Amino acid sequence: MPARFMRGTPLALTEIEMQLIPGFSSRSTGVMRSRYKYTCTDCDCRFCTQTTEKKKCCGFAGCICLPERIAAGCVSYGELLRLFLSEIQLRTFASRIEKLLKESEANPMFFRNAEHCRRFQSLRRSGLFPLLNLSEAYAAAVFLLTSDTFLWKQSKNYIDQSSIHFKDIRIHGVDLDGYAIFHTAKDLYHGTDHIAISELSDPELINDRLLRLIINAFLVRRHGIVAIPV
Repeated sequence: MPARFMRGTPLALTEIEMQLIPGFSSRSTGVMRSRYKYTCTDCDCRFCTQTTEKKKCCGFAGCICLPERIAAGCVSYGELLRLFLSEIQLRTFASRIEKLLKESEANPMFFRNAEHCRRFQSLRRSGLFPLLNLSEAYAAAVFLLTSDTFLWKQSKNYIDQSSIHFKDIRIHGVDLDGYAIFHTAKDLYHGTDHIAISELSDPELINDRLLRLIINAFLVRRHGIVAIPV
């Protein structure tokens, strides 16, 4: 077994990759994740390889250490919303996000309500669903399904350690908000687009409170479960 001189440091993962045999792929697929727990000190821009004497830090949108900074808790909810906003081209949708961004400064609420927070965090801490930490799509879908009492009752028996069986979930009797939540969860999990951006831009179809929940699910889909406050 190769020596691990950088074990327990931010360079541990780099050391492992450098010791792999050229031409051979790793035994597992997907994103390789380090077990090292980053801190804000580790993510200081002074240590970034992209920062030089002539060049200041690359800025939040171009940060190459963004996943590590989010995992370390160095990135605020408002910053994640601003990054999301910078990628939106449809002006009507962007205007709604700008409104959410202003409201978040006074009330940075991530969950739909206290019951949603309790339900999701209980699953997160149970350790029974490890895929929450490994799959952004799985985490985003569960985040949404746990936000609605009726949906959770209908879907919890069809969520296991490896997948979400949407085809077996029956939502007959769900209200309009629950319908949008279910299909957005399904879209984020399967990569489909049943809920269009134009629908999210319409406040008569998607109210502000529901939009905030959906946008937060988008953040989880983009950045993983580390985007959710503990």
